[in-house]
This record gives sequence, structure tokens and C-alpha cells, in this order.
Amino acid sequence: MRFWMRLGLLILVAVLTFCGIKRLHLDTDILGTLPADLPEAAGLRILRDGFSGGDELLVGLVAPDSEAAAASVAGLGAHLRGVSHLVRSVEWAGTLENPDAAAALLAWALQNAPPDRIARLESQLGPDKLAAHLERVLEKLASSPDPAEVQRWSYDPLGLLEAVDLGGLTSMDDAGFSTASADGTVRLLLVAPKEKLTGYKRASAWMAEVQGEILKWQNAGGDARHRLQFLYTGEPSFMAETGSGIERDLSGTIGLATVLIAALFWFMFRRWKMLLWIQVLLALVVLFSLALGGWVLGELSIMSLGFASILLGIAVDYAVFILQEGMDHPHLSAAELRRSALPPIFGGACTTATVFLALLFSGLPGLADMGLMVALGVMAGFAVMVLIMPELVVRGKVRPTVLLARKPAVSPRAGLLATVGVLLVMGGIFIVRGFPGFQSSSAVLRPAHSQSMVGWEHLQQALGKPDQATVPLIATTRDWQSARERMAPAVRVLDQARRDGLIRQHSLPVALLPDAAAQGANRPRLVQLASQKTRLNAAVLDAGFTEDALQLSDRTLAVLEKLGQGKGDAQPLPSEPVAAGVVGRFFNPQATQGGSVLLGSVSFAGEPGSPDLARLEALSQRLVGQDVHLAGWETLGPSLSARIQKDLTRLMLPLLLVLAIMLALTFRNGVDFALCLLMLFMGIAALAASMALLGQSWNLANVASLPLLLGLGIDYGIHMLLAMKRDHNDISKVWATTGRAVFFCGVTTIIGFMSLVFASNGGVASLGIACSVGSLWTLVFALWLLPHWRAWLGGNRDAEKPGPAQGR
Repeated sequence: MRFWMRLGLLILVAVLTFCGIKRLHLDTDILGTLPADLPEAAGLRILRDGFSGGDELLVGLVAPDSEAAAASVAGLGAHLRGVSHLVRSVEWAGTLENPDAAAALLAWALQNAPPDRIARLESQLGPDKLAAHLERVLEKLASSPDPAEVQRWSYDPLGLLEAVDLGGLTSMDDAGFSTASADGTVRLLLVAPKEKLTGYKRASAWMAEVQGEILKWQNAGGDARHRLQFLYTGEPSFMAETGSGIERDLSGTIGLATVLIAALFWFMFRRWKMLLWIQVLLALVVLFSLALGGWVLGELSIMSLGFASILLGIAVDYAVFILQEGMDHPHLSAAELRRSALPPIFGGACTTATVFLALLFSGLPGLADMGLMVALGVMAGFAVMVLIMPELVVRGKVRPTVLLARKPAVSPRAGLLATVGVLLVMGGIFIVRGFPGFQSSSAVLRPAHSQSMVGWEHLQQALGKPDQATVPLIATTRDWQSARERMAPAVRVLDQARRDGLIRQHSLPVALLPDAAAQGANRPRLVQLASQKTRLNAAVLDAGFTEDALQLSDRTLAVLEKLGQGKGDAQPLPSEPVAAGVVGRFFNPQATQGGSVLLGSVSFAGEPGSPDLARLEALSQRLVGQDVHLAGWETLGPSLSARIQKDLTRLMLPLLLVLAIMLALTFRNGVDFALCLLMLFMGIAALAASMALLGQSWNLANVASLPLLLGLGIDYGIHMLLAMKRDHNDISKVWATTGRAVFFCGVTTIIGFMSLVFASNGGVASLGIACSVGSLWTLVFALWLLPHWRAWLGGNRDAEKPGPAQGR
């Protein structure tokens, strides 16, 4: 009966594990690591998801000269348009450089223009006034000193552009990406996938096919095309790169941690069979942890993947503690060994899990997920090791611990002198270098080694204005009908900021917004005007203009003709697909549940991508209450920094209180309580001194190392102080027994954190560095200084007494 119950339990566990892992998905979204309720993070999500073009691949083409760039981008664009099974659309010219897009956009602007302007346009183009109007246009062409005005009237003799807000219409080129650098050598293609890319594997496959087509086009053009360089960025590129990075992180960090831990175990214990069994148990722990993550979270984010290597460094400690206990007490049965090892391991697991669960309050969802995954894994590791490891130790008949000939008693004097030396060195570093500052930049949350990010930054520099840093601007309204009215106060604030010198310029393309009342009033006039296209064209040609002068007006009137075929209801977006695509890049009437969203931009003095943060904050303050906020990565740092510092303060005080209560209940001794706290704070001080010496700063991610170091360091202190109490302050004996196990556990924990240094996410890497250095100092102080402190305060009473049988 017991056999069938065990078999049924094993089957149930296997099924739950399989289903949990099947439920687990990898989230490649960088923005998923940011707080969902932070306005700046919400703005970034809207910027990415709320507008058409958010799924496009940006291909930067770099050529030796402007002529080669112009010819190459047109040729490549045409080639990619022909690959219809891969791409939905390919754009490489500016919005107003595309004749069809420009005409459709002008038709949309005319529909939403002030009705009095359309009335004047209708009157000006009437049969009795058109000739006089065209005569005035010819006079302007002959006498105007302004080349821009001459060019405009040459291509718009009917004066359609005069009826709209031309400045607002053309401002969308400032709100979006320029498609060519100032010298013309860098060109941009926007490639939209044929179907929505669901998942990073699909994005990787699509990217590979597109790059294959580009390579095919390049090979067909000889040496000239081989001199071209390509940059890839945009959502598909980030998805593919981030997903691949996740796979590398998950396999690479686990593999590195496993190899290093195995090497350390072999160096200290020299037991191949036990090493292989422990590797199997660690694999089970990781599987169970992933299954628990599938049931609890459902997905792993970029930052949370570091949990696996940290978990390996912690879970192996439980196996080693049980192994060491079996070596110290070889007469125990498996059940007795389990009962003996259970209390300290359970206490350590609870402490560690509690500390990592504290990351739920870190302010960063990615770190919170990592903390939860480690906590789940710690409890899974505790269960696996306690249930299985005692059986393996007893059946493996491990050799008992052999204490070598007793060394002379260790004097605490050397440790005390070392303590003074360490304090003096740290104090000197802080006096000379100061304390490490706090870097509020959100750049640490981006991929650490990303070709997509390199491409994005290069395009920012090349396509932006050299003396300006442009930041996206997001404006929200309750509904599209009130969008224009709601934007008016924000435009006034931005105008005042420009007059005050706070910003260089702003672009909020209000001219693209729909106006229901204007559409209703203008529609019959525009339909009537479009029906007279033949008369208007003939008058323009009779006045002496060429066929080229009719290109814009002819296309625009053709679009306006279709208005008469509709129902006449007001529309939030143009009915023409090409115009809807253009407007959709800047206005989404249903972007969020809260209403409509308009995309603009604001430019500050500085280099592209590096705006003045003080001016950025000043403008943000002016925009409070205006339904407009900045949405670039540059705006995220200060607000996220304030959130994390607030959460850290809120977290540390309760954590310190909990740790103090745990220490008090464990030691019931004021001296040991104070010594353990001193060791913990010296470890953190040593980490801060190391950072100051190396010129490093705290950032949005590595500041989470503080609660982790407190929680992990407290275990080292508890084990060492209890061993010192049990062995009557015999430092050499404690080093040979408990110290050996603590050393192994500390080093494996450091290995787990060190493997994060190679993670593809910059925040995870910086957290790994801080935790590795802090854990190293805490381990050194716990093993080296803490026993000397207690021996000095408690006396070395048993140092000269003969210990137990030397050959035990």
C-alpha cells in the first residue's frame, strides 16, 4: 500500500511539474521590467504600442556618399516591397516626399481645417475669381525673394496649402524620425512584417529572412553594394535579440554556475559519486522551481532569469550541510540525519526566502519576479535536499570527518589588529574618494551588449539634429472629438517654454487631429470643389503652368471626390489607407481605455539622446495637469529613482526589525547579537568602499543588493557564532568544521551571483557584481574576524583543553 501511495505521489508531482513548465513563458519585453503604474513607463508603452509603426524593423543604410545612399535605399526598398510574403509595407522617404501620402494627408487636413478657411478657398477658386488668383500667383513666382515660397506656389498654384496649418502639418517630420542624415549618407527604411510577430522565435526567424533578402540584394549589385553597412533596430530586432539573450542567460549562467560549483565540491570533498548525485538533485530543484514559477507567475521576464544561478549557489549549500552532518556523525541513520539537519536548514531556507521575497517591494517588477523565483526555488531546494540527500549520504557510506592534529590555540589579537586595519582603510577610502553616489539613469535597465541598442543610438545621432536632443511627447484625451480642444492649453505651455529658452522647439501635430464639427461643415464644400477638378486643371494649364504643377492638387482632389461616396459621418482617421497610416503614426483615437493619444516631440539643447536632465525635469513640472507628459527613456530615470529609493527605505526598516528579532531569538545574548550586526554592517561598508575605490555608483538595480546581503550574511554569522559557543570559542576547531561548510556555502553563493555578471541585461549584471563583492566581504568577515571578536569578548577558555579524540 505504501509503495502505491509513493508511486501515485511521484506521478502527481511529475504531472504538476510538467504542466507548470508548460505554463511558463519567456517575456522578452524590456518595458515589462518597469512598474506598470509609473506614468513615464506607461508613456513608453503607449509610444511603442499605441501607434501604427510600432512593430516595424528600422534598417539603417550607411553609404560612402549621399548619391549612393539615395540610390541604394530606393533599390533596396523596392526589392523588399517585392517580397510580399514577408513584409506588409516598406517606407524609405519622408512623409511629404511621397506624393500619394502628401496628397492624402493634405485632403485630411482640409477636412479638419477651420470652416472659414475652406469657405475662402471655395470663393477664391470660383469661376469668377480663379483667373485673378492664378495671376497673383504668377506675380509671386516672378517677384518673391523667398525660395521656399516660390517652390510652394510652383507645386500648389490653387493655394490648397493656405487653407491648412502648414506649419503644424509639416511638424510631424519633427515628431517622428527623419529618414536621412544631414549629409545624406545615412538613410532609413521602415519595414513592417506581413503578420504580427508573436514571440521572439518568430521574430528571430523573420529577422533572419529579411536579412537574407538584404544580403541577396547586396550580392546582386557588385562591389558598390558591398561597401554599404546596415544597422538593425526597432521592435522585431529587440524581440529577437532579447529572446536569444534570455536563452543564453538561462543556459550560460546555469552552466557556468554548475561547473564552478562542481569544481569547488570536488576540491573540498573529492567524492565523484556524491558530486553526480548532487548535480541530479540540483537539476530537479531547477525543474521544480520553473514549474512553481509557471503556476505562480506564468512568465519569466528578462531580469528574473538570474534566479537560476543564484538558486544553484544556495540549494547546493543544503546538500553540503547534510553531507557534513553525516560525515561528523557517521552512526546516524537516514531518518536521524534528516531530523538532525532539518532545524538549521529549515531556518536558513526561511531566512533566505524571506529576504528574497522582500524584493517584491523593490519597485522593479523584474527584480520582484527574480526574488519570488529564488524564494520558490529555495523552498523547493529545501524539500528536495532534506527528503533525498540523507538517504544518499547513508547509503553512500561517506567517510567520517577526520580532525587533524590540533593546532595551537589561535589568539584573537591578530583578528583585532586586522579589524582596526580594515576600518582604517575603509575610512581612508571614504575620506579620499567619498561615498558612492546614486545614478538615476534608466540606461542600466537596457540590454548590456545589444546591437539593436547600438543601432538605435547610432541612428539617433545620425538622423537627429546635431545640437538638439529630441524627446517624445505623449498627449492623452478622453475622446477623439475633444482632442483639439484639450491640446490647446498644452500648446500654450510649450510655446511659453520655447520663449523662455527652456526648450529649442516643440512639435505637437494638432493639425492632424480630427474635428467633428469642421468635418461636417467642410464636407459639402470640399466635395463640390473636387467635382470641379477638370475646370480647375484646365485653368491652371491655361494660365501657363506645367503639368507638374497639377501633381499635388490633382491627387488631393481625387481623394476629396471620395467623400461624396461616404455616409457623411465624422471620422477619427482618414478613410484613405495611405493617409490613415501616416496619421496613425502620430494619433491613435483608441490607444488606451482612457481615450485618444497624440504623439509629438520636444527638443532640448544638447546632443541627440542626451538632453539636459534639469531642463527635462523643469518642463515635466510645467506640463503637470496638461494631459501631456514626456515619454522617452531619459525621463524614466529620475521618477524611477525616486520610486525605488522610497520603496527601499520602506523595505529596509521592517527588514532590519525582522532580522533583529531573529537574532535576538537565536542568540538570547546581547554580545552575539551585537557582533552579528557589526559583521553585517561592516560587509555593506566594505562593499561601499570597494565601489568608491573603483568609481562605481549605486543604480536602480544594484541597490537591491543591500537587503540581499543582510539576509544572506545573517546565516553566516549565526552558524559561526553558534559553532563558537558550542566549541567554547575554539577558533581552530570551528574553522575545521563549521567554518569549512560556511566557506563552501559562501563561495557557492558568490559563484551564483558572479554568473549574473555575464547576463545580457545591464541591471542584472550590475546586481550580480554588487552581490558578489558584498557577499565576498561578508564571508571574509564572518569566517575571519567574527570568531576573533567572540574569542576576545568571551575568552578562549577551552583553547588549551584537549579536545575530543583526534582521529574521530
